[in-house]
Amino acid sequence: MSSKPFRPQIHVLVVDDDPVIRHSFLEILEAQDYRVSTATDGYQALELAQHDPPDLIFLDVIMPQMDGFETLAELRKIARTRSIPVIVVTARADAATLIQALKLGATDFIAKPFLKGDVLRKVKYALMNRQQRRQLTEITLTRNTSTFTSGGKSFERMKNHFILNFENIYLNMVELIAEHRKEELQKVITRLLDSVRFYELNMVKEEIMRLLVHIGGDRWDEAAGFLERIYNIFLELRRSLPEAN
Repeated sequence: MSSKPFRPQIHVLVVDDDPVIRHSFLEILEAQDYRVSTATDGYQALELAQHDPPDLIFLDVIMPQMDGFETLAELRKIARTRSIPVIVVTARADAATLIQALKLGATDFIAKPFLKGDVLRKVKYALMNRQQRRQLTEITLTRNTSTFTSGGKSFERMKNHFILNFENIYLNMVELIAEHRKEELQKVITRLLDSVRFYELNMVKEEIMRLLVHIGGDRWDEAAGFLERIYNIFLELRRSLPEAN
């Protein structure tokens, strides 16, 4: 009888001063057989991460003593923790917060309140390498093939997949806005608009068109505002899906 290959248990460090949030992460992650450590502030997080480096860190932005941004900056200075993927945990996934987090070296974000499905998708995404994450974003934007017709089961599955994975596209666009990479961003927005039209998500189409206009006029701050509104629309769509839970 052949034995299953050994797979080391993935170690996740959760850093949050709120015991309810820590418990939520603990419950979700331990049910999936992840090894979970917790810290209540940035100082404790730095100590734990150096003593027993995790595979992944969920890091709250707003904490007393040392906030998430300071903690992230310190993690990136230390050789032993420099390359650990960090998902910032935030009550508001606004572009300004994400731009600051990305500049400090964050891998991804998760917005509070979160669902089980959100946490597990974020873990899977963060543990990919950079090339794999880009490929996933590319796949999300190119699944609108004409071989599927509106109303069919395959179409609905693809549409739901697109909605569930929009956050990857959002993160990519925030990064492009932060770096003012206009041409690349225009291409992503144009493809996003094509996908939205294909999946008949008319409630967000006008906002995307406005975003494209503002990027064309180099109105970066206003563009960030439109991008946040687009994200919030997709957030409501995602939370209505059974797959999100």
